[in-house]
This record gives sequence, structure tokens and C-alpha cells, in this order.
Amino acid sequence: MTTLYEAIMIRIRKISSGFFMRLFRSFRRKYLFYMAGFIAMLLFFGLFGGRSLMQIYHLKEERERIRASNARLHEENQKLAEQIGRMKHNKKEEVERIAREELGLVKKGELVYKFE
Repeated sequence: MTTLYEAIMIRIRKISSGFFMRLFRSFRRKYLFYMAGFIAMLLFFGLFGGRSLMQIYHLKEERERIRASNARLHEENQKLAEQIGRMKHNKKEEVERIAREELGLVKKGELVYKFE
């Protein structure tokens, strides 16, 4: 048989453990709710904020377009430098070639045939 003191202590433990369990459950629910909100805010600002993943992605795409344009311009500059070098050495022939190819000019007495 249990004594009156032991019975009271058992009852107090049951009441207090139930109280603490309910308190812990409500605290756990609030904690999970706040954590979910915090994580949602981090994801939102991470994806769409000031230095977001979307902005970084667009900046990388723009960088690749600029690099491609830069390579194309570099190649065009090399071709023009070669053309300048040819003009320095063979000035008359190079000027004539450019006049014929790019401007469509002809010498006196030449016939031009156009094919469609």
C-alpha cells in the first residue's frame, strides 16, 4: 500500500508532467511556426531579393553575351589590322580591291555582268 504522501506525490507528478507536456507542445508548435516563417523569408529574399539568385543568373547570362561580343569585336579588329597592313604594302592594289568588292566600282571600259 502506498502512503498518503506517496499518492499525493504521484498525483502532483502526473499533473505537473501533463502541464509541462502541454507547455512543451505549445512551445514546440510556436517554435516550428516561427522557424518555418523564418525559412520562408530567407528563401524569398534569397530568390528575389537585392542580390538574389535570379539576379545572379541574369548577370551571368549578360556576362556571357558581353564575352561573345568582345570576342567578335576582337576578331573584327584583327581583320582590320591585317587590311591596314596590306594597304601599307600594296596600297594601289588593296584600294582597288576594296573599291571593287565593297563599293561595287568598276574601271572604265569594263563590263559588269549581274547574275540573279
